[in-house]
Amino acid sequence: MSELLQWWNLIFILPFVGALFYVLMICTGLVAADHDVDLDHDLGIEHAHEFDPGTLAKALQFLGIGRVPMSIILICVCFLWGFAGFAANTLLKPLLPAWLFVWVSIAVAFVAAVFLTRLLAGLLARIMPATETYAVTEAQLVGKWAEAVTTIDASFGQAQVNDDAGALHTVQCLIRDGESKIARGTQVVLLFFDKRKGAFYVGTEMPAVSGADLR
Repeated sequence: MSELLQWWNLIFILPFVGALFYVLMICTGLVAADHDVDLDHDLGIEHAHEFDPGTLAKALQFLGIGRVPMSIILICVCFLWGFAGFAANTLLKPLLPAWLFVWVSIAVAFVAAVFLTRLLAGLLARIMPATETYAVTEAQLVGKWAEAVTTIDASFGQAQVNDDAGALHTVQCLIRDGESKIARGTQVVLLFFDKRKGAFYVGTEMPAVSGADLR
């Protein structure tokens, strides 16, 4: 037990235990798992649009935020960080002094937490409704007007749209190659949904042809 309470183990054990406790609270109904995330507002990134384009938002999206509930992303990160770091500590402790092996363990835990969380998020996004459209299908949002909450370009963007019931959704958006970037706050129309990229292609004008003809 004393070994578990050493500082080099606690930095991995505490996040793992915290995530486990959070899962138990979700299972017992003490807290509710979130379903959506607005990278500008929910995470307090008021100036994310000042990066070119949405650098911080894109970094968060790499983990899968915006594709699956943020609570799941955080749980995955904490579990993977804790497990990988503690396992690395256990293997390296007989070989190296604590001040050295802990840095190796941190590097191992970071890589495992980031890339395995991204992998799990990708798998979960395929088997569960997208966080942006958990109450409706993508097809039901096509043709609706939305407001860009980040700069939208050919590689990344987000917008908020209300469905027919009035529920607000944050959706991933793109523009087609060669089109001008769309500034934050601009009204855009959701033209069609690209399942492969998991995003809506958007424009600033309602086209005179159907979404299927725009592909």
